[in-house]
Formats: sequence, structure tokens, C-alpha cells
Amino acid sequence: MRLRLTHAIFRERRAPAYLSAFILACAMALATPAQAQEAEDAREPVAEIPYRFDYNGWITVPVTVNDEGPYDFIVDTGATLSVVFENLDEKQTFPYVQGEPRRILGLIEANDLPPRYIGEIASGGQVMENLVSVVIADWLAPRATPQGVLGLDFLAQYSVYVDPSTRTIKLYDSNLPAVVEERGWSKVRMEPKSFGDSVRPLYVVRARIRTKGYPFILDLGASGTIINIPALRDMLSMRRITVRSSSISSRMPRVHDLFGNEAKSRLVRIQRMKIGRATWRDKIVSVYNSKVFNELGVGDTPYGLLGADMIRDRRIVLDFPENRLHIGPTVKRRDAPSN
Repeated sequence: MRLRLTHAIFRERRAPAYLSAFILACAMALATPAQAQEAEDAREPVAEIPYRFDYNGWITVPVTVNDEGPYDFIVDTGATLSVVFENLDEKQTFPYVQGEPRRILGLIEANDLPPRYIGEIASGGQVMENLVSVVIADWLAPRATPQGVLGLDFLAQYSVYVDPSTRTIKLYDSNLPAVVEERGWSKVRMEPKSFGDSVRPLYVVRARIRTKGYPFILDLGASGTIINIPALRDMLSMRRITVRSSSISSRMPRVHDLFGNEAKSRLVRIQRMKIGRATWRDKIVSVYNSKVFNELGVGDTPYGLLGADMIRDRRIVLDFPENRLHIGPTVKRRDAPSN
């Protein structure tokens, strides 16, 4: 009886994907050729952007600023605001404007910076106009500095499909890509959560470590996944949860932030981590009480940052309009990351 019940639940959870595909197929069969083509075109991306892993493992894309470039921008779903670095200001000279300082959070440091008029930024032909943001200091040599950060003010307008097999990011205006209807995909809620006086929310998903769920901020601007000390203590306090120190010190012995700072972190290995039906095994994460946790008011709560390392080998779709994260099966990457 238990096996039958489990199987019924499994089939019921998968039904919506098959049902939506069936309805779409029927609708296109009954529609006129013009209507069918229009429905198919609606599922095409409005932009396709190549990306690479660079600058300590961050997802990096080409962006033009005021019709100049392209420049290297880091994709950061943990940044509510797109920003630029000093090296780009030296090329374009962004003027100061009136307004309150903007609070910019890094993993290690937080700064209040004066607002500057940046103008127009574009990637993949998609444009965001009249950006007022800040200029961040370049990183100290010998580290190379990108030219900017592409944040949620740009990304959250779209459904964002990250495909490591082709190393591309595709942007969709409204409809989701057909790939999410394939077998092996999992769907979970991204909870838009406002912290403090921020005008734009960050997105939180729950990851299960064995039987217990923990909140993680979806932060592709973090090259590696991080948990705070309260989360580690909570995991260690439960005998059902296995967390052991990692002997792989070369993977990520330090964390780096947007301001060029670095700090030592402890590495731990989690045997199994699940988000929806997607599973990661022997996952190595950093333990670090990031400035972000305190600034967001969750420093005393078990919390984590879900970094770009989680999707090196998985397709994902961040459906910002519907607050859903779609996670695909593991895939073979086109090439090795350039860290």
C-alpha cells in the first residue's frame, strides 16, 4: 500500500507538465497555421547571451553601456541593483546625481555610495534605460576587475534560462521555454522576500539537508554556496544530518566579495542536498558569517546563499514573473570553466 501511495503522489506531481504539453499540442492542432506559428514564436527567447565563468568563478556576460562595449558584467541574482566599476567610469565618466546614498552589500563589506547616472545598459539586444546606480572601486592587483554587475533590476523582467551545455543565457518575455516540460525537470517556489528598506526583493528557495529545510538566498553572484554558522550548528545538532569537514582545501578556501575583499572560510561536505526533486551529493560549501546575513537581519537564523557552483552542470530557468525556479537534470558542460 505504501508503494502504491508513493507512486500515486509521484504521478500526480508530474501531471501538470504533461497536461500543459498536451493542452499546447491540442491548441496548436486546432489553431490556424498563423495562430500556431504565433504560439510557437511566443516561446522563442527575446535574447540569447553567451556566458563564461571568470573572475573567481562568477558567471560573466557581455554588456554594452551607452552603446559602447561590450564589457564584462557579472550576473548577480543577489544584487537588487546593477552597478559599474571604476575602470568603466574612467572610460565614460558617469556624473553624480542628487539622491540618497545607495547601500551596496558584499559578502564581507557593505558600503553607502553616492548615486551616479549610468544611462543605458543592454545585453543580448535587451535594453534598460536611465539607470541610476553607483560606481565601485576596482579590485587590487593582481586580480583583474570586470566592468560591472548585472542585477535583478535587469534580470527580474524575464524568465532566465541558464544552459551550461551551450554556455548561454536565454531571456524570455513571458512564456517559459519548452525545455521545462521535458522529463527530469523539477519546479520549486522562489519566495520574493523584502529585507529591510530595500525597494526590490531578493529570492529565497528552500533546500533540504536530509529531512530538514533551510532557506537559501538565490545568489548567482556568489561563486560558491555559503551557509552561516547558525546553519552549521543546526545541521551538526541533528544526528540524521551528516556534515563533515572537507579535505579538499583547494576548492574554495576563501570567499571573495564585490568590493575585492577576501576572507578565510571553513569548508564542509554535505552528503545530500535537495531542492525540489533535484539532488546534489557530496556537496562542498563554505561556512562563513557573511556581512549579508547580518545586514538582512538573519544573522542569528540558519541561512545560506545558493551560489553559481550549484548550476555548473545543471540547466535552470529562473521564472521571475511567476516566482518559480525550474531545475533540470545534470548535463555535460561545453568546456571547463575559466576560473
